[in-house]
Amino acid sequence: MADRMPDPSRPLAGRPVVVTGATGFLGSHIALALLDAGAEVIGAVRTPAKGAWLVERGARMVKADLTDKASLVAAFAGVATVVSNAAQAGNTADMATFERVNCQGMHDLFDAAHDAGVERVVHISTTAVYRTRLFAAMREDARPYDTDKRRFNWSDATTNWRYARTKTLSENIAWERARAHGIDLTTLRPGPIYGERDEKATARLRHKLTSRRLELVPTVGVPWVHAGDVARAVVGALANAASIGKAYNVTGPPVSQHRFMRTMRRALSDRPDRDGRRLAWLVPLPLPIWVRYDTSAARRDLGFSPRPLEDGLRATVDPAT
Repeated sequence: MADRMPDPSRPLAGRPVVVTGATGFLGSHIALALLDAGAEVIGAVRTPAKGAWLVERGARMVKADLTDKASLVAAFAGVATVVSNAAQAGNTADMATFERVNCQGMHDLFDAAHDAGVERVVHISTTAVYRTRLFAAMREDARPYDTDKRRFNWSDATTNWRYARTKTLSENIAWERARAHGIDLTTLRPGPIYGERDEKATARLRHKLTSRRLELVPTVGVPWVHAGDVARAVVGALANAASIGKAYNVTGPPVSQHRFMRTMRRALSDRPDRDGRRLAWLVPLPLPIWVRYDTSAARRDLGFSPRPLEDGLRATVDPAT
């Protein structure tokens, strides 16, 4: 009997993959994309009960924490592939917490991966690892964030500097520990992420539209990317050995924040359950600056292609999603 041809729509068929932070916003999108690609997904999470809905879709949950190396070793046992997605974010934690989770946690994750026999890791980094330049398409070799904060960085105006500093250090640790342990590593650097189940940035913008009568919105260009597109880049990295040893920008093109909000407003207006609720009027505040990242490498190696903003925001606000 002739060998059955592999299904290109399921490039990871039968491959066990651990996803740290699988119940979070981006992590859940990664888990779903891996399931669609045929992988056997194991979510390594602090509260497995939160992943019940992912279990219903075929995933498995195990209890693990970046601050508990032994739990990581147990979660990775018998699995060759890990997606390192969990991290400390937000604005409420102090620097000690950021360092413990994002820096020491990353060190322990790779040591645990080595102890468990893991061979392949895709690490979710961020474009916050760059020293931001305006009006330039930053490539993966752009100047890194100044972790000593000796210089002003434009991203500090919108991103928690503790997050930017520790994620920069975290990616450095990932590369160092991967080399030390002989683990094949790829890092993905998404820009600002929006999409379904986002309780942070997307939810804040939506709240402004639904709770205010008037909103001033700057026209600064932001490289938004839908979480599902980042998740598909993870699949692309795991499906293509050429991505090993490389870092990739995975962002959308810069979009005026006014246009982003206007598009979200239109998507909300079209919802069938709107009930005639009034949405905020949006007034553009001219601020002609933008940030762009070169994504040509991700398009070439990972099949990365950011969806149109209109499609992404309709999926984001669709109550059936």
